[in-house]
Amino acid sequence: MTTLLIALAVGGGVYLLFLFLVAWIAIHPPRSPIFLSPSALGAPTEEIEFESDGLKLRGWWVPHPDPRGVFVLAHGYVMNRSENAALAARFYDSGFSSLLFDSRGCGKSEGTNVGFGWLERIDVLNALRFAAAKAPNLPKILLGSSMGAAACAFALAEEPSLADGLVLDSSYHDLPSATSGWWNFLGGKTASVVLFPVMFIGWLLTGINPYRVNVGDALKKIDKKILILHGKRDVMIPPFHAVKNHEVCSNSRLIWSESAGHAEMRWIETERYIKEVMDYVREIVIGK
Repeated sequence: MTTLLIALAVGGGVYLLFLFLVAWIAIHPPRSPIFLSPSALGAPTEEIEFESDGLKLRGWWVPHPDPRGVFVLAHGYVMNRSENAALAARFYDSGFSSLLFDSRGCGKSEGTNVGFGWLERIDVLNALRFAAAKAPNLPKILLGSSMGAAACAFALAEEPSLADGLVLDSSYHDLPSATSGWWNFLGGKTASVVLFPVMFIGWLLTGINPYRVNVGDALKKIDKKILILHGKRDVMIPPFHAVKNHEVCSNSRLIWSESAGHAEMRWIETERYIKEVMDYVREIVIGK
């Protein structure tokens, strides 16, 4: 019996240590390198930086000579501003300036940990203020991918006057479900069960209560038309997240991509993606 108790105690300790290490890595993910820029695709690009929560965030400003508006683009988890470089180039061709930036703990920006969209909302708010200073009196459109989409929703719910439109690309609805989806994506249902307690360790390490991080609650506070884009083959953030976000937001429009996985519509249905976004912008911003 004593041997069994010791074995259980050792096994439990190893399991807890493993969960702690996984949580630590999730909060401090490796930084992906800058792999693409708008300038590489023919759009003028300026290096910029601005402060957010005491951190220096770095990014790109893509200035159009006669802009119709400004896109503020937020990237996803374990990504950086390069994720949105191709979009910025296409928006430039359509007459829009863009601000792309690395959120805290990502790319070339300062910071040692990520906040899964909740802390990044502060970065989005400061990015909007930077864009307003660069291009005053122009419409601002927020577009975020995955974690960046959630950050955009939280930011706009906090200060709705800072942007005129919101595009959510593959956003989660609530953080606990998103966490399970991430583990399921990496290792299947077994991993999602084994690693589920990582969320609670992350809560202890960051002070962020995952059960209060809910995009749907944020959308209820936004009195603007919202565009939701989602892939029906998304395993990481399954389609029910988009359905829930759409259901709680009566002024939203939900666009499905039948063949896209997580945040893939922009890559595999590019022309349709751009058309849907620009149609939305014309309705919400240009047509005002």
